[in-house]
Amino acid sequence: MRLFELNFHSFGLTSAALALMVMAPNLRAQSAATSTGTPDISGFWELRYYSRNIPKAQLTAAAAKADAKAQAEKEFHVIRWCNHVGVPFMMDDGSPIDIRQSKNEIAITSQSNSPVRHIYMDGRPHPERDTFDPTTLGNSIGRWNGDTLTVDTIGFNEVGLNSIPGGGVRNENSHLIEQYKLTGDGKKLQATFTWIDDKVFTQPHTYAFMYEKLPASTTAREWLCDPMDGARARFLIDPPKGATGR
Repeated sequence: MRLFELNFHSFGLTSAALALMVMAPNLRAQSAATSTGTPDISGFWELRYYSRNIPKAQLTAAAAKADAKAQAEKEFHVIRWCNHVGVPFMMDDGSPIDIRQSKNEIAITSQSNSPVRHIYMDGRPHPERDTFDPTTLGNSIGRWNGDTLTVDTIGFNEVGLNSIPGGGVRNENSHLIEQYKLTGDGKKLQATFTWIDDKVFTQPHTYAFMYEKLPASTTAREWLCDPMDGARARFLIDPPKGATGR
């Protein structure tokens, strides 16, 4: 049995709605997740203009020579046709992310066009590669080490907006390790992202985000992207007209 990434937007389901459907059976376990002493990172989190620490990636010679124009054209195609964006873009798409934590799973949704990201916390290993089709999100398993959540993700593909902050691109060889830790009395969530890929980086590439928690009254929203919207397509394709100075 092979696992596939589905575009639930085609069926009229938003990422936020899908997350609630998937997580509903586990929401009752929320108190169990926190009663064990592990932090609860549930909530809406956003990045501010001062929230990113992104050093320049150390790229291999092949990655440094990659065709930047071809990459830009590929990513334009993703945006134009409302394709899934995936990781890492969904973690910083310009809008808040919604994290929901239960005992056995953590779900992350974004407002951009992406499936719900599931981080499995029940001790399962990654699936075998011959039973898992690579996706824009990969397969994520997590564990708590004291007050730090460590997430291990493999099984990516090259589809979507796959540029990595600082340089390089996500592909089927990529291995992502993330660490999340609450700071500032639970009002901030520090996240480090380390990409390991010997075809792209000469050494593991790490950057950091500092998310800030939004009020409990914040509600889920979504950017609904219509690939058949002609006005949106013209805005993206037509060169902008500046002032003539006359």
